[in-house]
Amino acid sequence: MSLQAVYTTKPRVVSQSRIIVIFLLGIFMGALDHGIVGPALSSILASFEVGTSWGVWSFTIYTLLFAVSIPVMGKLSDRFGRKGTFMSGIILFGIGSIIAAFAPNFGLFLLGRAVQAIGSGGIFPITAAQIAATYPPEKRGKALGWIGVSFGIGTIMGPLIGGLIISFADWQWIFLMNVPIALAILLSISRYRSEQQTAKKAIDGFGIAVLSLLIASLMLATTEKSIWLAVVAVVLLPILIMVERKQADPVLKLSYFSRGSTLLLLIASLTSGFVMASAINMLPYYAETLLDIPKGNSGLTVMPMAVASMAASLLAGYLSDRMGPKRVLLLGFIITLAGAAALATGTESLPLFELTILAMGFGVGIVIGAPLNVMILQAVGMQEMGAAVGYLSLLRSVGSTLGPTLAGQLILSNDNGFAYLYVTSAAASILSIVLISMWSSRTKLADGKVG
Repeated sequence: MSLQAVYTTKPRVVSQSRIIVIFLLGIFMGALDHGIVGPALSSILASFEVGTSWGVWSFTIYTLLFAVSIPVMGKLSDRFGRKGTFMSGIILFGIGSIIAAFAPNFGLFLLGRAVQAIGSGGIFPITAAQIAATYPPEKRGKALGWIGVSFGIGTIMGPLIGGLIISFADWQWIFLMNVPIALAILLSISRYRSEQQTAKKAIDGFGIAVLSLLIASLMLATTEKSIWLAVVAVVLLPILIMVERKQADPVLKLSYFSRGSTLLLLIASLTSGFVMASAINMLPYYAETLLDIPKGNSGLTVMPMAVASMAASLLAGYLSDRMGPKRVLLLGFIITLAGAAALATGTESLPLFELTILAMGFGVGIVIGAPLNVMILQAVGMQEMGAAVGYLSLLRSVGSTLGPTLAGQLILSNDNGFAYLYVTSAAASILSIVLISMWSSRTKLADGKVG
């Protein structure tokens, strides 16, 4: 069936559970692709005859444009509808996969990765907003917990499937396998009739452009350690504020950063991304350096963290509906604080290390899972859900970029680099505990469902 047929198929009512499964399949596809590229990177670089210094851009450009697209796609979902924005994200992701697979040179391969990243921005935050709109507040946490499960399964399966494909087929199939998944999602969601009420205001094109440049400058300044790009980001910030103050429907709602109930959550999302990245990215190197685990096996030592994180995401959503998201989130940061403190003081044996990262993974699954999403949705109106969740995702992405950058600096410049790193991670958890303790919702969403 053509893409035109997908859009022209007459929508009909689809069950609530099936709608959510369709959106979660998009999350799974994105997470699978993110993890699947790693095992194929050496084959990709050899195919295009480029070095490792260029190869890292296959990840850098994805991270950069994903961060840029998140707030824009979130805002567009409030303007044009979650269904249309999600479908556009899936289409872009599929097109990007095709470009990457058939690219005749590395430049076009990076273009494909860029298109994929922009598409991902229309998948991840939109799914959270759709789940929030589909379920009533008392069931919302449990439903949002499935996002973490879907992402966790995709993340775990990605490297395994990538390794199998590289062993038996050309690396291009890593990207081509996304196409049938994308088509299946489009065919399924085309039958869903959305009843979302959308905003009817002019699009803030200038604001989108300035915000995109600011995010790109900030992310590149972090990854490339460029002072000049950091200066560009600082200069663009007051320009963006001046532009957005004059817009009837700004892409960046300044009240999110001036109102305590949302500002605290955005900062907590930033720190959660930092804690997540500093915990996960450096653990294989930690195992190699301090526990003498062989390089080939060090990656397997963090598998318990991934499994614990996935289980915690589902449990955190369930508990958020019963205990309240604030208490659950506080518990998550307390666990990451304890895990970081243990890693900072040193884990002398492999069993103690595995036990520590198991607990750390459980905490990470909570702090990046449902509770923060539930809390931000309690603090904004129904017509702002896409933008609000988008900014949570953006700040988490910025935090997860800062994490590895700071980690690299600390580890390379100090004999006790790992201790300094996890002391910093523990401090981020303490800051988050203080912020969340201060939080109180000023606006409650109305009960009921919105399509």
